Amino acid sequence: ERLVGSEMCIRDRGFPYIRIERIIGVGSCLTLFLYYQIRDINNKNWISMRKIVISFCILLAALSLKAQTVSGIRIDGGDTPILVYFGGNQMKTIAIANQKGGTGKTTTTYNLGIALTQQGYRVLMVDFDPQGNLSCYCGIPPEKDLDQTITELLMKTSCEKPIGNRECVYQTGRKEAAARVDFIPSNLRLAGFELAMGTMMCREVLLKSCLEQYNNQYDYCLIDCSPSVGLLLTNALAAANEIIIPMQAQPFSVVGMSQLTSSIANVQRKINPGLRVKGILLTMTEHTNVSDHYCGQVRSTYGNKIHVFTTEIPLSLIHISEPTRRS
Repeated sequence: ERLVGSEMCIRDRGFPYIRIERIIGVGSCLTLFLYYQIRDINNKNWISMRKIVISFCILLAALSLKAQTVSGIRIDGGDTPILVYFGGNQMKTIAIANQKGGTGKTTTTYNLGIALTQQGYRVLMVDFDPQGNLSCYCGIPPEKDLDQTITELLMKTSCEKPIGNRECVYQTGRKEAAARVDFIPSNLRLAGFELAMGTMMCREVLLKSCLEQYNNQYDYCLIDCSPSVGLLLTNALAAANEIIIPMQAQPFSVVGMSQLTSSIANVQRKINPGLRVKGILLTMTEHTNVSDHYCGQVRSTYGNKIHVFTTEIPLSLIHISEPTRRS
């Protein structure tokens, strides 16, 4: 069991949310019905039965109160985890991270956001890379110098200034997109702010504090991380509930994985114990012996420790997306 969130639901593969508040409500109604049915029974068991019913009512009331204070638990059941969250409708934050560049992080973030939106979820994508590739992907020209980005939100958070509703939130502007998704853009000013973060208090949790205002507005928050190991990555991991690691089927990607797992372990141990690795996503795979070899190496090396998704992203699909992103 591990605390991972604060939305009270049971989620399983292929099933929508089953809210515990509804279960408590139905259970309370059944309990009251049972109480009024058995109260007229004139026998020796009436007193004991009444005690049982009253105890059950107290238990339901305690669960209802606990649902507002306890974060949540995670129950692993093989490849299909069941997530039980307690409390309000808090968004789930997923970081798409790898310290190596060019592994498909931005492409994964964008397409995952589109897919979740098509399924009816409210999604917020955060471009947390100074290169601003996700912002460009979402329709903002690279030459456009925005004055409302994730950097401004971080600066306000560090100075404890109030942040307006939907401040710095844009919508994807690509006409060919299957759905419109909200996102917070980024630019090169984020790189300068990373240097300034070194002298700030609570610098590792600035992004987490920034995103707290969106908890009740979105179901998912997807963070496109920068290809580096520093304060930006630490902030993303501190704010996330889960992390997805896109990895190329290439030798250098496999070698650099140990540094990333070390960073994740440090954040889990010192800052965010609820962080869990959702899995490794193999990207840019090819039907060659070399690609198959490194795919097998990743599965054999990390398969026992980290879930490796069965779905692989072929190289051709990545190449289709790249020209669009650059334009």
